[in-house]
Amino acid sequence: MSPENSNPRKWRYTWEAQSHIPLLKLFIFSPEINLISHCNDLHVNLKFEKSLLILTWKHEKSPNLVTLLVPLPRVLVDLDSPLNSRVFEDHIQVKIPLLLSVDHPIVSSFISELNSGDEFGACNSSNGFLEPLSMDSDFKALSSKGDVDFYCRNCAFKLTNRSVRCLVDLPSVNWTDVADNWFGTCCCSFGGISEKLVDKYVKSYRCAEGTCLLTVASVILCKDDISGFNPQKADMIRSAENMLLSDIADNCYKTGASVSAEAPLLHDSAAKLGSEHFLELNKESTEPDEDHEEKPTCAPPRADSTKDAETAHGCCEHNALNPSVKDQPVSGPIDLQADQKSFLNCYLGNAFLFRLDGLSKAIEWIDFACPQCSCTLGAYPCSDGCEPLDGGIRLLKCNISISPSELSDDLFSKYTLERMFTCQLLESAKDELSFRSVVKDVKTKSSMMHVLLLNPSSWCCTGCCSEGTAEPTVKINLHPVVKVLFSHCDDNPDSKSRMDQDWETKNRADEIYMLSHVIKELVKSIEEATGNFPPSCSSSPGFLLSSIPR
Repeated sequence: MSPENSNPRKWRYTWEAQSHIPLLKLFIFSPEINLISHCNDLHVNLKFEKSLLILTWKHEKSPNLVTLLVPLPRVLVDLDSPLNSRVFEDHIQVKIPLLLSVDHPIVSSFISELNSGDEFGACNSSNGFLEPLSMDSDFKALSSKGDVDFYCRNCAFKLTNRSVRCLVDLPSVNWTDVADNWFGTCCCSFGGISEKLVDKYVKSYRCAEGTCLLTVASVILCKDDISGFNPQKADMIRSAENMLLSDIADNCYKTGASVSAEAPLLHDSAAKLGSEHFLELNKESTEPDEDHEEKPTCAPPRADSTKDAETAHGCCEHNALNPSVKDQPVSGPIDLQADQKSFLNCYLGNAFLFRLDGLSKAIEWIDFACPQCSCTLGAYPCSDGCEPLDGGIRLLKCNISISPSELSDDLFSKYTLERMFTCQLLESAKDELSFRSVVKDVKTKSSMMHVLLLNPSSWCCTGCCSEGTAEPTVKINLHPVVKVLFSHCDDNPDSKSRMDQDWETKNRADEIYMLSHVIKELVKSIEEATGNFPPSCSSSPGFLLSSIPR
């Protein structure tokens, strides 16, 4: 029997649990039925040996009983405790006590054993979801493979025309800031060593042939290593986009939408500097350098940090010899090549997420598509012309693989667009203490969606109920998710643009900039997930309750 025939009223279920809380919740709902007026004499029966929950009630206008069968996820249920059920206007809620919370190590081990011992384990296992997204583990796994090729995840097209042998983990912190914090900006202590350390970093990172720069969300390959890279074609596409964006920008100014001013090219914080590499460069920096002459002046402060500039300006007495040093722009050594100067303050970005201080009018991001299936795989920065500014193409990990076949052990199979976005949301909540975010288009600077983080430690699974007596054979597992309140700003008319700006200002929302095609895919995924919960669960006007895998 097909799912549609066994579920004519389209009953849906959603299981939900919270980390560290031994309680499992079930939501049963259908958009076509008002349950509070049609559901009488509700009975809930748990068949733990069959991993099944059966709900029966009398319909107000029918003498027959309504029977719904819901598969039970793999959890440790407290069978000695009673079930609690309640009927709301648009859904039925059932609470099941557990022996241990769903994220307990014993439960995780129990689920792994069950998944490995039955035929459903391969397709319903949550082990992939339990594995965190870690650049360190990616670096170790790729390093152990030796020569690595990258493929389009959509059509398995080989993207690299030669195997990548050299792998470099690229830090995503501001190098000047880290060096100043490590050594200080005063020349009295270290003789401008932080300046030299940054220069060493700049020289050690570049998009060279046969080299892969690894970031949190993407891999950066040299354009000469990419099969089918055609900058002329990209330039034609960019010209058409610029004409469209010009019209959009005019509309933004007319409606009062904000367009950010040019900012210094910085970074989006997501990882830390490798300690071993840092110490190695530190050792090199302390050695005499024939190309750099020691001078009794402080290292120039960051152009975007007034506080640091004031501190450096008054740190030592001989600053009076050069009172204009704080107004000098940060510049690298003369021997830096053009493609290396873009790495002076930090790297350009991973093409997934940008911060306000990492934007510049002088840099434009161009989408890179698969030469075979035309699926957008990443992007690259350019300034004048259509060539990559630093010679590197950013390929998002959620769009590529290191194997031409669909293997479960593929390194990047755990990466999805949603999980990568969730990782950034949690980083913002941890580092910036911000639970409200506004996602903006990196080109138009217009707001595309608002996200309010509700619960970062939820577990969830959803599906369709079976109506009748046919027992479902599917076995399900709970997956870690982040519960959010979501609002699509692009759906709002122009008259509401001011309301959106007021919300962002009032709540001090964390500004996130992303490429337009990434935002569209993300909005589509989050909107689809809004159907996993009853409408009454969303209590904030203008927002919908949704969940994003983490």
